[in-house]
Amino acid sequence: MEHAGAEDMPDDAERKGIGTPATRAEVIEKLLRQEYITRRDKQLRPTEKGINLVKILPDNDSVKSPLLTAEWENNLKRVERGEISAHEFMNAVAEYVRNTVSSNQTVPEDKKHLITPRKGAGSGEVLGKCPRCKNDILENKVAFSCANRDCKFAIWKDSKFFTAKKKKLTKDIAIALINDGRIFLSGLYSSKSSKTYNATIILDSEGTGFPSFTMEYEKK
Repeated sequence: MEHAGAEDMPDDAERKGIGTPATRAEVIEKLLRQEYITRRDKQLRPTEKGINLVKILPDNDSVKSPLLTAEWENNLKRVERGEISAHEFMNAVAEYVRNTVSSNQTVPEDKKHLITPRKGAGSGEVLGKCPRCKNDILENKVAFSCANRDCKFAIWKDSKFFTAKKKKLTKDIAIALINDGRIFLSGLYSSKSSKTYNATIILDSEGTGFPSFTMEYEKK
């Protein structure tokens, strides 16, 4: 990533390559978990899934270009020099994200064969019905997710909500959350007190994004 696309960047770019030393490791690990790349000896190589993801994006989409990194780096330097405000910069980034997501809602018909159906990627075992669209919920390597491609419901196995509490999100926990909407768990870790506590985890599946969680604490 340090040298990726460097030859395409303008000579006056603040930094060549993609990302920073502080962010590259996290990005690489996430790409490995999502199976977009694989590690062979000391080399990182794209998987078929990763290559197909790039293929389905429009050819002129700037999200695939390292020039986007150069542009944002330049604007960050402008913020540092006081030429533009941080608010202006973040609004521009947010607008870019909104426009990119809006213009890439569907996959072109001639490229749909590049996407592996969720059902095929799952274990085949139905864990329950989606709280939103009532389609099957299946388990795959990274999540417990809806078989309906258009539905955004997915409970990620590496959910920060559970990892922060040092509680592994098991299949049994996922099944309870999917079917009952809640589960009582003991031994949840508190980073503030460094002690454990008990609480009921409640699934919030409202809206169209990924579900979130709230807690009801055990009464003493």
